[in-house]
Amino acid sequence: MYVVPVEQLVDRGTIRTALEEFGHAWGQRIDGWRADGQAHTEKSFAQQFWSDLLRTFGVIPERIDLFERSAARASTGGAGYIDFFWSGVALGEAKSLGADLDAAHDQALDYLAGGSIGQHEWPKYVLVTDFARIRVQRLGDAGWVCEFAVQKSADHVDQLMFLAGRDTVTKAEEQEASIAAAQLMASMFTALLGDEVDVPVGEEAPEDAEEEDYLTQQASILLTRLLFLLYGDDAGLWEADLFQRWVEWDTTADNLGPQLDALSRVLNTPENRRRGVPEALARFPYVNGGIFDGMATAGFLTEGFRAALVAACRFRWTQISPAVFGSMFQLVKSKQARRGDGEHYTSEENILKTIGPLFLDDYRARADRLIRNKTTIGREIIALIEEMASNIYVDPACGAGNFLNLAYAKLREIETDLLAEQRRRSGSIDLSMDITLDQRIHIDRFYGIEINWWPAKIAETAMFLVDHQANRQLAAALGQAPVRLPITITATIHHHDALTLNWAEALPKPTGRTFVFGNPPFLGDHTRTKAQLALMQAAWGGDKQLSRLDFVTAWHALTLRLLAERDGEWAFVTTNSIVQGDQPARLFAPIFEAGWRIKFAHRTFQWDSEAPGKAAVHCVIIGFTRDLAAKPRLFEYAHVRAEVHEVAGVKTINGYLVDGPNVLVDKRRTPLAPDLPEVIYGSKPTDAGNLVVTAEQYEAVMADPGMAAYVRPYVGAVELIRGKKRWCLWLADMDPDAPSRSPELKRRLEGVADERAKSKAASTQDWARFPHLFRQRGLVSEVPFVGIPEVSSEGRAYLPVAHFEPDVIISNKVYGAVDPDGLVFAVASSSMFITWMKTVGGRMKSDLSFSSTITWNGFPLPALTEKDRAALAKAGHKILEARALHPGRSLAQHYAPLGMDPALVKAHDGLDAVTDKIMGAPRRCRTELDRQELLFARYADLTRQEEPNEDEASADCTDTRRDH
Repeated sequence: MYVVPVEQLVDRGTIRTALEEFGHAWGQRIDGWRADGQAHTEKSFAQQFWSDLLRTFGVIPERIDLFERSAARASTGGAGYIDFFWSGVALGEAKSLGADLDAAHDQALDYLAGGSIGQHEWPKYVLVTDFARIRVQRLGDAGWVCEFAVQKSADHVDQLMFLAGRDTVTKAEEQEASIAAAQLMASMFTALLGDEVDVPVGEEAPEDAEEEDYLTQQASILLTRLLFLLYGDDAGLWEADLFQRWVEWDTTADNLGPQLDALSRVLNTPENRRRGVPEALARFPYVNGGIFDGMATAGFLTEGFRAALVAACRFRWTQISPAVFGSMFQLVKSKQARRGDGEHYTSEENILKTIGPLFLDDYRARADRLIRNKTTIGREIIALIEEMASNIYVDPACGAGNFLNLAYAKLREIETDLLAEQRRRSGSIDLSMDITLDQRIHIDRFYGIEINWWPAKIAETAMFLVDHQANRQLAAALGQAPVRLPITITATIHHHDALTLNWAEALPKPTGRTFVFGNPPFLGDHTRTKAQLALMQAAWGGDKQLSRLDFVTAWHALTLRLLAERDGEWAFVTTNSIVQGDQPARLFAPIFEAGWRIKFAHRTFQWDSEAPGKAAVHCVIIGFTRDLAAKPRLFEYAHVRAEVHEVAGVKTINGYLVDGPNVLVDKRRTPLAPDLPEVIYGSKPTDAGNLVVTAEQYEAVMADPGMAAYVRPYVGAVELIRGKKRWCLWLADMDPDAPSRSPELKRRLEGVADERAKSKAASTQDWARFPHLFRQRGLVSEVPFVGIPEVSSEGRAYLPVAHFEPDVIISNKVYGAVDPDGLVFAVASSSMFITWMKTVGGRMKSDLSFSSTITWNGFPLPALTEKDRAALAKAGHKILEARALHPGRSLAQHYAPLGMDPALVKAHDGLDAVTDKIMGAPRRCRTELDRQELLFARYADLTRQEEPNEDEASADCTDTRRDH
């Protein structure tokens, strides 16, 4: 029998040779049984059969208890024994020669369904045999079945390679495995400290280990060390399952803690310096690398903890995705996360949206071209590998390191493919005998900055794990992989506040490029603290006007500073607020002035937060380059949870993530459009509700003669859109004696005065002297006027604009304008205007937010002819006629996203045809992107920031060059 030595790295060719010997030997044995008439072979030869098969893949079954596993059967409820069970890998059943393999297969599944095999031990493969035939089934969504004669085993080496630890794991399986792994860690954490421990995550997490409870800190360090040991057991860092056998055979609940402490000391001591180490511990190699440094002790552990550790040992840790697992392991201290279902992680898909178009896609495409090109020479392949290895890759808000993990894993995949192609073409002529000399991309090219100590520690450990995964893939492709123990190459994770760290000193200047990427903290101007504001000011410089800039933009400022003197590119995930309202002008102006342009962008989509209890955030991703020849890439979504779609034919991406002139819309005091009047803010009472009359109060107020004469309709955004009723006491012309005749009016005015007197603002306190007046007086018209809500749902196709009679008082949540010819109503009701509002306006959560200074005053409506004005007014009137067909409906009902009346839609189509033509389109536009192009072209024209382009200005909005 040919046996592969376990010390030898097992490659596919060696395994195939061993399988040929295995098939030949067992074929002869079967022939002998048949000749002798033997049939009852199940019990006599099952263990030998499975042992011989496993040995062909370099597995020594005696090192693990693989045979006769006790398990419950689902069909009977009784107990039985599985012939061969390898936790997390495979279950095998052998039957007598000529037996029914279907029955054997059903019996195997019956054991799996019996409930005694934990989810963390669930195998991915079922093997059944009658010694003459083998049937292999891969379980799960990526499942398959194959059956073959034992003598033909070598022809099915690829279907059996999972026995050598080389199994193709789907993304879904990686995700499931990572969730299960995090739950195993959570079980150990709970066994150590109890289920009530609840340490904050995210921005609230302790920044230093000293800030955290001592026991929690010690538990965290222990879990990090155990993670390395568990992974190393399966990843080939030492004898397979060495740690598992040591835990099960050499420890008890009474001595597990001291034994783990002894193991840590051994792992941190070079072999030539060890003295008197027991044989069971001496078999572990020297690790170092910082994982087992320090004096942290495991202490005394419980039987429950040992049981949780044994369960973790039986899990196959090489199945996990370090990116997914790292995010979840970061949350193990959170009670809410421990009790969750593993939904709190950043998906690989979302991370690749950032690092893919930044550098990975280009390197992958270049590698594929080299591999496909039959004239490629070895030096070209090595040159590309050296280029990738000459860069540094930086996440300055790295958390648990998921961006760094995935970036390294994907770059190693490219390198492995290139090295494999090099070897296929030239044998070993252009490759070294030692693969370590050819494998050039190492984790020491990866840098992270993280303010909180626990995720920083996880990031360090996770980079070791992903390195070993990459080495396993290299071994599968080339039969060799670098030896990483003892650890001498590490990623650099700076445990520091990124906004107080000197990046230029912390991040070495490489011979290649510096790529900066990640997902910095999301904090708007309403949630950042004074300390954070000070950090932002320091990042941007003392004279920078921050206004409503998001906290995340401090990372933009520091990246600008870092890359000013070095070659590189950068991309961040951010809240979509940075491309709305007045933020784009403040953020992008210094970026563009420094010579940067947008290389790629993902328009708004939903990014699920990693932290439990945190809401999903509407995000954008923007990447920057100084390479003016780089072809910009723009990605869009039909809605925030839709699939991504790349827009074709993009020429320039501006600060609003639109393919159009690179202009920035800043606040204006007056309208840019020569024909538009100003819109005016409504009136704000600042009254604690005393000047407002609700529907419930209306009848009583009107019955009071001292107040009835002053009651006027009061309309805010809710009343305008939903048709609700509300009134106010408009007392600008109040009889000074009125309060003395109305106790209720007197009570209300005293309440106003008290409210204003309590204000922290001196100007508001001053208005306590005038309790009968609104604190802020806005538009009050003596003629009918138009009202525009400040906030409207993003789901509506049109902005709900209303007409009001002169007696109506609008609140500070409504803008108004006198509109004698219907121009304001028509413009505000058009698709062109709501597109502009969506593009450059701010947001209230995800709702559209109207502003006079940016959306209205910046709207680039060209100068109108009398004919244009008449056409707009007529089209606007058609909308009012269509609404009048259903007089009882509110504007919310008229503009329900899924229930607009066809007559109203038709009227808006007519208005859009007029508006689009005025903006420069020959016919009505069909898409938002086409309108955005026109809007920015007109804006550039009107502001003279860019010479008008005749061809673009007259572009057909139904141009088929775009793939929508």
